[in-house]
Amino acid sequence: MIENFTKRIEEEKIKLEKYNKTFNLISKLRLVTLLAAIILSIYIARISFNPTYVLFNTFLYLIFIIEVILHRNTEEKLTNSKELININNRYISRITGGWENFEDIGEEFIDKEHSYSSDLDIFGKRSLFQLINIANTFHGRKILKKDLTENKFSKEDLLLRQESIKELKENLDFCLKVELSTIRNKKNLKNPLKLIAFAEDNSTIVGSKYIKTFLYILPMFSVVLIAFTLIFKIAFLYNILKLLILLQGMFVLLKLKYINETLYLAHEFKSNLDTYMKILNVLEKESFKSRRLINIKSELFSNDDSALKAVKELKKITDKINLRYNALLAIILDAVLLWDYQCIFSLENWKSQYGSKLKLWINAIGEVESLISFSTLNHIDETLIFPTIDNSNLKVTAKNLGHPLLAKSSRITNDLDMDDKIFVITGSNMSGKTTFLRTIGINLVLAYAGAAVFASEMTCSQMDIFTSMRITDDLQSGISTFYAELIRIKNIIIRGKENNDMIFLIDEIFRGTNSNDRIIGAKNVLSNLNSLGIIGAITTHDLELTALNKYHRIKNYNFSEYYEENKICFDYKLKEGSATTTNAKYLMNLVGIPILEL
Repeated sequence: MIENFTKRIEEEKIKLEKYNKTFNLISKLRLVTLLAAIILSIYIARISFNPTYVLFNTFLYLIFIIEVILHRNTEEKLTNSKELININNRYISRITGGWENFEDIGEEFIDKEHSYSSDLDIFGKRSLFQLINIANTFHGRKILKKDLTENKFSKEDLLLRQESIKELKENLDFCLKVELSTIRNKKNLKNPLKLIAFAEDNSTIVGSKYIKTFLYILPMFSVVLIAFTLIFKIAFLYNILKLLILLQGMFVLLKLKYINETLYLAHEFKSNLDTYMKILNVLEKESFKSRRLINIKSELFSNDDSALKAVKELKKITDKINLRYNALLAIILDAVLLWDYQCIFSLENWKSQYGSKLKLWINAIGEVESLISFSTLNHIDETLIFPTIDNSNLKVTAKNLGHPLLAKSSRITNDLDMDDKIFVITGSNMSGKTTFLRTIGINLVLAYAGAAVFASEMTCSQMDIFTSMRITDDLQSGISTFYAELIRIKNIIIRGKENNDMIFLIDEIFRGTNSNDRIIGAKNVLSNLNSLGIIGAITTHDLELTALNKYHRIKNYNFSEYYEENKICFDYKLKEGSATTTNAKYLMNLVGIPILEL
């Protein structure tokens, strides 16, 4: 898989070298052209006002403007090539393990109270989000977060998502273009909720249509008056012009607070608009086959209200607004053209035509980013498969199921047959019990988002996932580890009573209490969960729990260790039956704690 990205990196490096040469050449030509134009301008002004010289001088300035445009275009190409190299290197890092250093870990999405996200490493350092995320817009990241934690899709929608991600896995170039279009302004992108609220707000700066018409016409009269005054130099026109400028200044001062707040809001989202425009340009040129992507594109590019057309128009308005941030120019523009009013009128017209659709468009862009994020897994591992969704009964069955966050070279896979079953998994320390629970859970999270899973085969029903793994005490609330786990497991049982379409994954059940209480409590919990008809797995060191396999749905499995040359080894393979070995004494010796017989 790495060669897919190294090849693209080499291609971009060749382009980069060419663009650098062009960039440097144009820089030199710009300087020469500008100097020649300035020298000729001085010659014309001081020595000889020759029409031929004037024409040639005008030509030089036109050439300079063209060179400036070419220079900027080449600079844009240079930047894009550098970013594409970085993006492709990030994909290579996903394959080689360097992804753990990616900055965006979705830290703000960490929720220890969520039913599974904290236990299954969905967000945070070395998380699934950190591995797959290519979303850079605010809504893109939020939708990816939702798809990872609130994936309540119907089976039909889930299959449509699978279809979309399958298409995206075959179109790496498109995925790279989308990421490129958003990554440039990533640090300047803002939460667009204020922009959306503004777009949906129907309030206007002037209520009366007559006053609005007057304010439209007044600047035209000002321009005509200035022209007459300068041409004919009639004294009383100067006085009228002064009064007119004063009148227009009063109109601006009258609504200055509203003007400043409104125009600053539009100016504030310049980076967002630049990014939306770039990603929409990419989407408009792409043809899709999967139904969900076709629907997204139709939402963005309907005949009447194209998102790209709307964003381009809004971008032009914000470019006009930007002129007011030059203080001298702002005074002149308002004095002559009522510039701030013209900008607000343009915004109001834009809102009346497109404002109600902006939220839909921004969400659609975010959904594309989220779907591409899930497709990154297919781009870094071509062996992944899409699971079969079977809701006939509660089940998770798989062959060669592995953990997505482990390097492929060290990833140990296991077969799984949890068809209307509860697993009691015993085994020694460090043998792989906890990782196996997380392997089941995180692959289900991917499956329920419509993504590929790390297995050679997988069938699952749609279930709510509940976990109890990283349980800690809360000193401020006076809650012990044991009590915190009791609350967590109580919530699992309550949820199971409300809706038994669920799977539970409980690690080292009741580790925070003494062995007698732990065994009594664990047996009672297992009996409750079994009676609810839900499926799941618990890990434990208490072999007494294996006696519960007398219930037909409860099955015993184990992980074990072996020894070679006085060294402890693990195969991390799931086996039927209960554990028969322990390794606590060996591990104590390994870290240097002497074993004393009591």
